Order: sequence, then C-alpha cells, then structure tokens
Amino acid sequence: MKQIRILLVDDDEEDFELFEETLHDIETFDFKLIWAGSYKQAISTLEENNFDLLVVDYLLGGYSGLELCRNVRESGETMPIILLTGEGDRNVDRQASEIGVNDYLVKRNMTPTELERSIRYSMKQHEILSALQLSESKYRSVLQQSQDILFIADVHCQILSVSDSLTTITGYTKEELHPNGLMGLIHDQSKQEKFREHLVSKSSIFNEPATICCKNGELKSVLITCNYQKECTEQDFIHGVIIDKTEELKALHSRLVNEKLESTARFMRTLAHEVRNPLSNISLAIEGMEAEEDEVSPYLGIIKRNAGRIDDIITRVLNSAHIESKDFERADLVEVIHSTIENVSDKAALKGIDLHLNLPEKAVMFKLNAEQLSLAITNLLVNAIEAIEENKNGVIQVALENDRLVIADNGPGISKEDQALVFEPYYTRKTNGVGLGLASSLSIFKAHLIDLELISDVGKGATFVLKLPQEMP
Repeated sequence: MKQIRILLVDDDEEDFELFEETLHDIETFDFKLIWAGSYKQAISTLEENNFDLLVVDYLLGGYSGLELCRNVRESGETMPIILLTGEGDRNVDRQASEIGVNDYLVKRNMTPTELERSIRYSMKQHEILSALQLSESKYRSVLQQSQDILFIADVHCQILSVSDSLTTITGYTKEELHPNGLMGLIHDQSKQEKFREHLVSKSSIFNEPATICCKNGELKSVLITCNYQKECTEQDFIHGVIIDKTEELKALHSRLVNEKLESTARFMRTLAHEVRNPLSNISLAIEGMEAEEDEVSPYLGIIKRNAGRIDDIITRVLNSAHIESKDFERADLVEVIHSTIENVSDKAALKGIDLHLNLPEKAVMFKLNAEQLSLAITNLLVNAIEAIEENKNGVIQVALENDRLVIADNGPGISKEDQALVFEPYYTRKTNGVGLGLASSLSIFKAHLIDLELISDVGKGATFVLKLPQEMP
C-alpha cells in the first residue's frame, strides 16, 4: 500500500485530532501525518521535509491559509494542496483556485469518504499537471534548441508559437512578421500562391523548396514542411518546419564547380600540349618563310597573327584551368583593390559609369598573391561594366567591410537559370568571349580560400559577395 506523507497546518489541536481520526477511517492509503500548529512552523517544516500532500486551514491565527498556499506556490513547490475552512465561501474557493490549490473542503462536511475523494482527486490532478508541465518543458526545450524554424500558426499564417531559430536564421521576431505572418518570409510570389492553395484545400506540404527573404535583405534557400491540423474544440491550425539549406547548397555548388574545374584542367592540359606541338611547327615555318622569301604573301601575316591568337587562347585556358599556387606574400588588400580600380576606371568612364568606393583608410594586411587577386577582381568589374548599357546612369559600388568585399552594379541582372552556369568554364553570352573570366576568377578565389556568392535577379543588378577567410593563406 502506498504511503502518503501529509502535512496538516491548523492552529486548533482539536481539529488536528479530528482530522487524524478521519484519516484512520480511510483504508485506501497508508498515511503518515505531520502537524504544524502555526504559519511559521509550517514554513520551517516545509523547508526541512518533503511531503506528498499539504492540507491547510483557512484561518491560522494572524495569518490566512491562502497566504501560506501562495507562499508555497511562489517558491516553486508543486505538491498538491487541500484548503480547509469552517464554512463554504465561493470567494475563498475562487481565490484558492487562482493560487493553485487543488481542492477545497468544508470542515463540517468532511467525512472519510469525502476526504478520501479529495486526497485522491488532488493527487491525480497533481500527477496530470506534472506530466503536462514536463511535456511543455520538453516542447519548449525543442523549440529553443532547434536549429530549424519550428512553428505553429493559425490558418491565416499568423504565428502562434515559433522556435528561437526564427530570429537566428531570418533576423525577424515573431511580432515583426505581422501582418503577413509566415507568408511575409516567402520571396517568390508564385510560391506564396501555391502555399495558400494547399491551405485552402487543407492539404500538407512536404519538403517544398523555397526562397525566404531575411530582415537584412539576404535571400536563403529553405525546405518547408507544413501540415494542416483540424481541431475539434478550437480553431484549426497549421504546424511545420522551415529548414535552412543555404550553406548546404552553397557547399554542394562549390564542390560541383571545383570538380568541373579540376576535370577541365586535366582535359585542357592534355589538349594544350597536343595543339601547341603543331602550332610551334607552324610558327617556325612562318619565320623560315619570312627569312627566305623576298616578297612575303599577305596571307602569311594573317596566318601568323591567328597562330599568335591561338597561342594566347591556349595560355588563357591553361591559366584558368590551373589554380595558381605561387608563393603568397603579406600585402595590403585595400591597396590591391585601389590598383585594380585604376586599371578599369578608364573603361568605366568611357561608358559613363560611376565607381563608388567604400574602403577603409587603414591597411588591411593579408597573405595573398596581389597579381592573381587583382586579375580576379578585374574580371568581376569588367563583367559589370560590359553588362551596363551606355548612358543608363550606371553605378558600380565596391565596399570592403569587416570580412566581406562586395561588388554591386545596377545593370540588367542575371537570371536564376544563368546564375547556375556563370562560373562554369566556357559558358558565356558574349559574342566575343570564351567564358573563362569568371571561371578563372573562381579558381583564384578558391586558392585564396575566399567564398564567392552571387545575388541577382533580372532587372535588379548583380552583387558579388566575397567572404574573406579569418586569415588568408
């Protein structure tokens, strides 16, 4: 038989003896009763001992039993409490319920059956509430510690509850998403409509790819899972998870590009070797003919120029396919950027393009290959200049802040489809290009451990974000 330790707080010894006699008539439990005859004694006894049940008289001399109950609850103690009083009083009953008292008994109506029912009810209620509190604690722990955005929202996508990762990932708080709620995060209008259709049809969404817009304007790639929950007693709601896949997709794209670059490098080294051998013979033959012939055919000059052009293309191909590993030297990154800007300033001025610089006045020292890094940045700037049409108030901004170098233009932008291809070797939309500029830049940035990100859309310009390592190699 389960033993129940009870603390009775009552300033009347006769009432204590009556309560003890009533307990003896209850055979369901094995009781161990402790008596505290005053408010202060009760506080001291509670501090020194553990009890399964607290029974408190409403009148305790100069104190109220409600004060003791309130003190116990405010201390964090969750044991079940039964309040005793001489007469029924609805106001006292209401106050006791608000404090957290589990049951309320009138002394003159207290029988063994009534007391047994009250004890059993109070302890069962305490058991249920404890289980609910434990469940809520686990739920809140999951919400607080989850790296994904876990949410519960109403059918209008207004958030009811959300994990702390909402702010970590997007920068928004729950309140800042009002009035559009979750829909305010989704960047693509067509995706918003698709989600609304699912909600209207009360169907689920599973791992749907989408793009969300963060508070700072950054776009992130996510997977959204959303379930419609029909509620019997209250309003229906939706619950789900938003998983940030941005870094994972960047890493995957970077790995694929690196694999393509390495594969291309192997292929081009072999091809260049095979082409250069006959090209060398052609060049030697041309030099011999020029030395021997008094009157050289004009076609010979054409052959010579194109042979030189072929040799130049081979050199460019080899440079783009080979991630340079020359010795790095400690140099000022700001100076490298200024030098690069000088090289392209005339080209920009001819098209009426303004170059806006936001660079620190102090030197930013890193170990780098100044020639290579300048070439890579030049490719980005030249691409931006060539993309902007003449007399279109073109602007290119170059900013170096903390660990990021940002190059942004207000040109025509790059479509989502083309963004997946622009860094691939030999991809170009220029009529006179060979598609090696950005591929070559990417190789150089990788050699410097610089992550390159492109943010763009048609009609919205293009922004290249170069995230510098904590310490360049």
